[in-house]
Amino acid sequence: MSSLKPSYSKGRFPSPAQPQAAPARERARLQLTEAWEYVRDIGYCCKMALRALRHPFDVFGGIRSLGRGAGAASVLLLLAAYFVLLISKLTTSYIFDPTEASRINPITLLLQYGLPWITWVCANYLISSIMRGQGRLAEVFVGSAFALMPVVLFSLPLAVLTNVLTLNEKVLVDTGETVILVWTVVLLYIQVKEVHNYELFETGWNIIVSVLFMVGIWVLIFIFAGLSFQVYDFVVQIVREVSYRG
Repeated sequence: MSSLKPSYSKGRFPSPAQPQAAPARERARLQLTEAWEYVRDIGYCCKMALRALRHPFDVFGGIRSLGRGAGAASVLLLLAAYFVLLISKLTTSYIFDPTEASRINPITLLLQYGLPWITWVCANYLISSIMRGQGRLAEVFVGSAFALMPVVLFSLPLAVLTNVLTLNEKVLVDTGETVILVWTVVLLYIQVKEVHNYELFETGWNIIVSVLFMVGIWVLIFIFAGLSFQVYDFVVQIVREVSYRG
């Protein structure tokens, strides 16, 4: 009796490595799809930040529904604001800003604008938590970043404009800077109102307390820094005295 052995024609049955290829390709396709969706979410959030210039109540009121791309879009806006401010400092005419380009320190500029913004986000979130605000820290972060859109869009064109203006036309530059500042403050006000679901009076009181809390934070930081320096200097003096006597 002859033993029957199944015969497999070439190509009819996949090799052991082939069944794993399809899932691998499927995982890669899913990862690419997720990455593309994430990029689209970021683009949509940037578009909403632009829309906040004309419809701030709608945008800030809907921050909770922006999705996962809101955080990345906010970071991009913060980076854009920083580089716009830095380039604006470098391109402003010497007539309007006599600071030499070689004396502009990017790190100092980052601390000058970045630290107050971070302090504002933390202070507003903490104060709002006490004052029954409904906004989360991520929403305050995103809303405060969106409020910087006037700075991102108009600071650099205004700085470039200074190169074709004379000192007698400085009022135009001052007016432009005032408009950008007031516009940003108004957006911050609306952001606090909509994110935390406050009334008008509650919003104003929240902002005042948040600013006072910011000042208190920096006063404590300066006091702590001063005391730390004194302790450090005291320890150094003791070490030197011991080394000298030894």
